[in-house]
Amino acid sequence: MQNDMALRVINLTIVGSGEPLLRLQKRLTCAATTLKLKLNLEIRKDHDVYAIPFEQTPAVFVDGKMAFSRLPRTEEIEDWLKLLAKSSSDTQ
Repeated sequence: MQNDMALRVINLTIVGSGEPLLRLQKRLTCAATTLKLKLNLEIRKDHDVYAIPFEQTPAVFVDGKMAFSRLPRTEEIEDWLKLLAKSSSDTQ
Protein backbone atom coordinates (compact mmCIF):
# COMPACT_ATOMS: atom_id res chain seq x y z
CA MET A 1 0.00 0.00 0.00
CA GLN A 2 1.36 3.38 -0.99
CA ASN A 3 1.73 6.28 1.45
CA ASP A 4 -0.96 8.96 0.91
CA MET A 5 1.69 11.65 0.65
CA ALA A 6 3.84 9.77 -1.86
CA LEU A 7 4.27 11.47 -5.21
CA ARG A 8 2.31 14.54 -4.08
CA VAL A 9 3.69 17.76 -5.60
CA ILE A 10 3.77 20.89 -3.47
CA ASN A 11 4.41 24.29 -5.04
CA LEU A 12 6.42 26.70 -2.89
CA THR A 13 8.12 30.03 -3.44
CA ILE A 14 11.30 30.79 -1.50
CA VAL A 15 12.29 34.45 -1.19
CA GLY A 16 15.80 35.39 -0.12
CA SER A 17 19.41 35.31 -1.18
CA GLY A 18 22.84 33.98 -0.33
CA GLU A 19 23.69 31.19 2.07
CA PRO A 20 20.44 31.40 4.11
CA LEU A 21 18.44 30.81 0.92
CA LEU A 22 20.60 27.82 -0.02
CA ARG A 23 20.33 26.37 3.49
CA LEU A 24 16.54 26.69 3.51
CA GLN A 25 16.31 25.15 0.05
CA LYS A 26 18.41 22.19 1.23
CA ARG A 27 16.31 21.74 4.40
CA LEU A 28 13.09 21.83 2.38
CA THR A 29 14.47 19.29 -0.08
CA CYS A 30 15.68 16.95 2.69
CA ALA A 31 12.35 17.13 4.51
CA ALA A 32 10.42 16.47 1.29
CA THR A 33 12.63 13.50 0.43
CA THR A 34 12.04 11.98 3.87
CA LEU A 35 8.27 12.36 3.37
CA LYS A 36 8.37 11.18 -0.26
CA LEU A 37 7.01 14.52 -1.46
CA LYS A 38 8.01 16.35 -4.61
CA LEU A 39 8.57 20.07 -4.25
CA ASN A 40 8.26 22.53 -7.09
CA LEU A 41 10.40 25.39 -5.77
CA GLU A 42 10.34 28.85 -7.29
CA ILE A 43 13.35 30.86 -6.09
CA ARG A 44 12.89 34.63 -5.89
CA LYS A 45 15.65 37.02 -4.87
CA ASP A 46 13.52 40.17 -5.09
CA HIS A 47 12.25 40.28 -1.49
CA ASP A 48 11.05 43.88 -1.90
CA VAL A 49 8.38 42.73 -4.38
CA TYR A 50 6.89 40.62 -1.58
CA ALA A 51 6.95 43.59 0.81
CA ILE A 52 9.04 41.79 3.41
CA PRO A 53 12.16 43.24 5.04
CA PHE A 54 15.46 41.60 4.21
CA GLU A 55 15.80 40.58 7.88
CA GLN A 56 12.78 38.26 7.49
CA THR A 57 14.36 36.33 4.63
CA PRO A 58 14.57 33.61 3.65
CA ALA A 59 10.83 33.17 3.61
CA VAL A 60 8.55 30.47 2.21
CA PHE A 61 5.30 31.35 0.48
CA VAL A 62 2.39 29.07 -0.37
CA ASP A 63 -0.24 30.42 -2.76
CA GLY A 64 1.11 33.95 -2.34
CA LYS A 65 0.96 33.90 1.49
CA MET A 66 3.99 33.73 3.75
CA ALA A 67 4.08 30.38 5.55
CA PHE A 68 7.23 31.04 7.57
CA SER A 69 10.45 32.99 7.55
CA ARG A 70 14.04 32.49 8.61
CA LEU A 71 15.62 29.03 9.06
CA PRO A 72 13.57 26.48 10.99
CA ARG A 73 15.07 23.08 11.75
CA THR A 74 14.54 20.33 9.17
CA GLU A 75 12.29 18.42 11.62
CA GLU A 76 10.04 21.48 11.96
CA ILE A 77 9.85 21.74 8.17
CA GLU A 78 8.89 18.04 7.99
CA ASP A 79 6.03 18.60 10.43
CA TRP A 80 4.86 21.63 8.44
CA LEU A 81 5.05 19.75 5.12
CA LYS A 82 3.01 16.87 6.58
CA LEU A 83 0.26 19.31 7.55
CA LEU A 84 0.46 21.07 4.18
CA ALA A 85 0.27 17.78 2.24
CA LYS A 86 -2.66 16.61 4.35
CA SER A 87 -4.58 19.85 3.95
CA SER A 88 -4.00 19.89 0.19
CA SER A 89 -5.24 16.28 -0.10
CA ASP A 90 -8.34 17.17 1.94
CA THR A 91 -9.24 19.92 -0.55
CA GLN A 92 -8.85 17.69 -3.62
